[in-house]
Amino acid sequence: MIKKILIAVLLLGLFNACTKGPGEGGRAFIKGKVFIKNYTAPPGPFVLQDEYYAQGENVYIVYGDQPGVGKNVKTSYDGSFQFEYLRKGKYKVFAYSDDTSSTLNSKTKEIIADVEIKSANETVTIPDIVIVK
Repeated sequence: MIKKILIAVLLLGLFNACTKGPGEGGRAFIKGKVFIKNYTAPPGPFVLQDEYYAQGENVYIVYGDQPGVGKNVKTSYDGSFQFEYLRKGKYKVFAYSDDTSSTLNSKTKEIIADVEIKSANETVTIPDIVIVK
């Protein structure tokens, strides 16, 4: 009896070890667009000068709880981007924006979209990532 339980526990552990978390190697996609808002520079009040979809802007993805960036892509001529061949799981997609509210030395901040892929063939379209330049 104990031998059967031990075998069952080992098989369950082996099955769980084969389960892959978020990252590349699947059939799912995350796509979206980056939108830029240009404001006048200080001193003085910020006034919106122009807004448009960003061409050539870097967009980054973090796989699950991993500590670093998994991959980055550049936006196309129309501001669109796509991360391909992803597995089910949770992701963070972000782009850098000027930080107009910061009094710290850092003049940029991440604009982050939390995304979850729930099925193997899913394509998730996230809302526009709006950044300030």
